[in-house]
Amino acid sequence: MASKKKIRVGVIGAGGISQVAHIPNLLAEPAAKLVALCDSDPGRAAILADRFEIPNWYDLPEKMFHNESMDCVIIATPTISHLPLCQLALESGIDVMVEKPFARNADEARRIVEIARHTGQILMVGMNHRFREDTDHLKRLLDTGELGEIMTVRAGWLKRIGVWGRPYWFTDPNLSGGGVMIDLGIQMIDLICYILGFPTVVQAVGSVSHKMLELEVEDSATAFIRFANEVTFTLEVSWANCERGDVAYTFISGSQGGASLDPLHLTRRQGNRVIEISPPGLGDSVELYHRSFKLEIAHFIDCVRRNAKPLSSGPEALAALEVVEQLYQSSGQ
Repeated sequence: MASKKKIRVGVIGAGGISQVAHIPNLLAEPAAKLVALCDSDPGRAAILADRFEIPNWYDLPEKMFHNESMDCVIIATPTISHLPLCQLALESGIDVMVEKPFARNADEARRIVEIARHTGQILMVGMNHRFREDTDHLKRLLDTGELGEIMTVRAGWLKRIGVWGRPYWFTDPNLSGGGVMIDLGIQMIDLICYILGFPTVVQAVGSVSHKMLELEVEDSATAFIRFANEVTFTLEVSWANCERGDVAYTFISGSQGGASLDPLHLTRRQGNRVIEISPPGLGDSVELYHRSFKLEIAHFIDCVRRNAKPLSSGPEALAALEVVEQLYQSSGQ
């Protein structure tokens, strides 16, 4: 029988995602106890620990793991640090949730997956779009075959130029592994593969551009992905879209109906007519996106408590990263 004691959690990384999503949701999660925060900037760690009333803070993860008795850790640091931090935590007997991008490349991701397999610890990757309630509803509908045979998917995530602030390491390929494709694109690839049931990728062709922001990494990218079941998936992502606001969309076309996200809209074919089958009351897209982090945290804590496989596993995140690598290679990146 699973223990009902609170799961003791540490957080490594005191940047924006921890401040906005991880720490507040951990503090609100009844089954969790946030015991320590670690950041390479001791001043920031101290300020945030005081602000959120976290009992202890550290500037080195080795100190935190040595001094604190914890069940799991959330790693939200620059991508270059994910492999050594995951290894340190997993080999210390601590379950891990690591933010996306999972690693800078597939080789690093494979090493993390192998370490988790060898130690037997839980490894979850923070693909929060999987935990949106509209995603859950859509996946269940597709799993039952309500839309018939899926034929095409079109998706995009385009952030308006000049609005989104990027940490310094996002634009250094040695620290991040790439630009917008490994940042936004990998999340959309993971989402589509998840809702389609992880069909095998047989072709992945990409094109990238540096023209808008003139960075070392790409600011815009497009991709064409073909699966073994003959479903085709086209994707566009950008950090520099010239629109009045951000644009996010997903369109799925099936032989018996269609679906879209942002917001969720569902139709089903009835002879030569098309009828609306969208569910009521899920909330708007922004609300669903923010709530996904709460549901993600709750799921991770529950997996740690039950020693259960997480919904967003290391091997699945590795598969998405392998697709991104194929896209980069085909683009000459």
